Amino acid sequence: MKRTKRAVISIGLAIIVLLTFGACGSSGGNKTGSASSSASYSEGPSAEQGIPEEGFDGEAETGGIEAVRPQDRKLITTVNMQAETKDYDSFMSWLESHVAGAGGYIEASDMYAYSERERSSDLTLRIPADKLNGFLREVGETCNVLQRSVQEEDVTLSYVDAESYRDALLVEQERLLELLEKADSLTDIMSIEDRLTTVRYQLQNYESTLRVYDNQINYSTVHLSIHEVAELTVPAPESWGSRALEGMKENAKSIGRFFQELGLFLVTHLPTILLLGLIVLIILLATAKKRRQAKERRIQQKELLRSMHGQTDSEESQNK
Repeated sequence: MKRTKRAVISIGLAIIVLLTFGACGSSGGNKTGSASSSASYSEGPSAEQGIPEEGFDGEAETGGIEAVRPQDRKLITTVNMQAETKDYDSFMSWLESHVAGAGGYIEASDMYAYSERERSSDLTLRIPADKLNGFLREVGETCNVLQRSVQEEDVTLSYVDAESYRDALLVEQERLLELLEKADSLTDIMSIEDRLTTVRYQLQNYESTLRVYDNQINYSTVHLSIHEVAELTVPAPESWGSRALEGMKENAKSIGRFFQELGLFLVTHLPTILLLGLIVLIILLATAKKRRQAKERRIQQKELLRSMHGQTDSEESQNK
């Protein structure tokens, strides 16, 4: 009788493990990783926004996973902004109150003070995803935004896979608990408890992964770099004169960079230049005597030629 019960429990435990891995394998076999889409743009009337990726095809094979509708996509949104303001203290007070009012929080903040009227801060803000657009619009109205980019990472497939694994493990855990109640031998109890420990550990990992995903999906991340300035940056009109002046400035900067690089080259290669100069000096000193003798021979040859020409001229004059 005991052998029969033990055999039944062992068979039931094997069936549970096979069913669990079968369910997880069917969902994991079609896992393609997290798709990502990004859109970046700058402030201004000529800004262009990225085209989002097409939604999932409802008739596509999903390996047992229900087709995800576009509105059910799990997106992690990250925004990078650079801005400037003339009233730093007022803006920081406004920012803190509006972040809290939107239901978000400041995750990290680094402030730099170069002088009394030259300060800056690098902040990491977490804003509820459904209030992100309104918050960005208010920031753009309160300060001068110089640059803004938005990245959206689609983690729908990874999220659905993690949910499938978790649900399968929950089912396996319930069945193992039922078998544990019926087990009457120490071997069966230890085998079931060992499997229960593994299942609970895996459950904790998948539930932790889902909590991280939920936090990143529900709260968008905004990296804001704000600088205090005396005058706000105003885009210059694109006229012929402004473009010509800008070209002259760039040319002057290029010339300045050339002389800087030349000076750097001379300084860094000064030992080599001195060594080459010393070698040339030694060669000149070693050949100075030979060059002096050669010069003297050339002078003597010239004087000899002049004397020969003089004698020839005098003989011709006497003949006449």
